[in-house]
Amino acid sequence: MARQYQVQIGQPQRRHVIGRKNSYHGTTLGGTSVTGIEWFREPFGPLLSPDCVFAPPTRGGEADGESALPAMQKLVEELGPETVACIIMDPIPGSNTGYPLPPDGYLQGVRKLCDEHGILLIFDEVQTGFGKTGKWFACEHWNVVPDILTIGKGFTGGYLPLAATVTTPKIADVFRKEAGQELRSGGTYGGHTLCCAATLANIEYIEKHDLVNKAADTGKYLQEQLEKLSRFEIVGDVRGIGLLWAIELQSDRDEISKQDIGLWIRDWCHNHGMILRCNGHILVIAPALIISRDEIDLMIDLINQAITAAIDHFGFLTK
Repeated sequence: MARQYQVQIGQPQRRHVIGRKNSYHGTTLGGTSVTGIEWFREPFGPLLSPDCVFAPPTRGGEADGESALPAMQKLVEELGPETVACIIMDPIPGSNTGYPLPPDGYLQGVRKLCDEHGILLIFDEVQTGFGKTGKWFACEHWNVVPDILTIGKGFTGGYLPLAATVTTPKIADVFRKEAGQELRSGGTYGGHTLCCAATLANIEYIEKHDLVNKAADTGKYLQEQLEKLSRFEIVGDVRGIGLLWAIELQSDRDEISKQDIGLWIRDWCHNHGMILRCNGHILVIAPALIISRDEIDLMIDLINQAITAAIDHFGFLTK
C-alpha cells in the first residue's frame, strides 16, 4: 500500500522500506523482507533486498535508547529521503525481544522525521493492539498516530483468523479517485463474513465489559507481582506494559546458557499445568484481557516455583 501510494502521487523513486533489526512482521515474502530477525530471513534470501533496509533497534544490537533515533535519521539521510517509501515498526517490539518500551521521544521523533520527508509511517500492532497494553493501541501511550496501522490477533479474540490494514483518509483517498487507481492487492477470503461477525462480537464484548481499562488496572497488579521476581539471581530484567510482560534470564556461568534455563523453566511449567512461552532466555507473559487477580496469583506462584526449582537444578545461589 505504501509503495503504490508513493507511485500514484508521482514519487515512483521511493522504493526503500525501512524496518528495524530484531522486529518481526510476519512470514510472507514481504513480511519476512522487513522482519529484522535473521533466523526468519535466512532460508529465503535475498528476499526484497536491497529495497528493504534496517535501522538499529531501541534495545540491543547496534543502538540502545537515545542513540536509536539519530541512527534512524542517519539511515534516511544515507539512503536519500526522496527514495524512502515508508518506515515500518512495532511501537513496542514483540515477544521475540521481550516488549522493550521505546525511549522517551523516540516515536515522536520518527513521526517528525517521516512528516519532514514525505515518508509513510507504518505501525504493526498485531501483537500490541486491542487492549493488551492497557490502551486500545500501544501508540496511544505516546500520542503518535501512524499513516498505516496493521492489526490482527486480538482483533478477533483468537476465535477466527482475520487481520486488517487501517489507514488515514489522506492515504485512502488516493486509491478512490478513479477506476484503475484502486489498491492492487486482495485475497480470496478478504472480508470473510463469519470472521467479520466474530470480530464485531469480540470488539463489542471488549467495549461492553471495559476490558481495555481493566487490562490497564490488572496490568499494574501483574507488574507489582512480576517485579518481585527480581530477587532471584537468574532474573536479569522484568519489563513490559499492561498485560504484555517479559522476564529476561541471565547466567554468569559459562557452562549454563540462558536459553537452557529458559527452556527448563518452560518445561517445568508445562509439566505442572501451565503453558509458558519461552523465546530463548526470555519468558513471555501475555495473558488474556479477562485474567483475574486470583489467576495472576496462581500464575506467579507457578513461575516462582519454576524459577526456584531451576536454581536448585542448575546449582545457582539465591540473592
